[in-house]
Amino acid sequence: MSSTNRGFTILEAVVALAIVGLSGVAALEAVGGETRSIERAREAYTLSALAQQRLAVVTILAADDLNPIPDSLARGTFPEPFKDYRWTTKLEPILGQRDLYDAVVLVTGARSDYSVTARLYRPKPNQVVQ
Repeated sequence: MSSTNRGFTILEAVVALAIVGLSGVAALEAVGGETRSIERAREAYTLSALAQQRLAVVTILAADDLNPIPDSLARGTFPEPFKDYRWTTKLEPILGQRDLYDAVVLVTGARSDYSVTARLYRPKPNQVVQ
């Protein structure tokens, strides 16, 4: 081969195409990973918001409604567009503590769960003794 013959050999072209192909695959994998992360974050945000909403329902209950908690507040599903999410609520009095309850709300989604807890103080109204 003379020094005036310039250009790429077939081997050089194949190596260059392999490098470009591997770079493209790596870039697509990064985009796919980012898309999966966005979906996980979206579901985590939805689970968190739904759990906070259910906890807000429990926190406005009167003391008489806490023990035992009604079945309609103990478990259920959400309306559209969240019909694939389910929730359960547990309220338990704290032993040795008067009028103090532990509340746990668990929301279950398609791929993960989220729970939120709170401690509620609900003194019973004073009863008049005659």
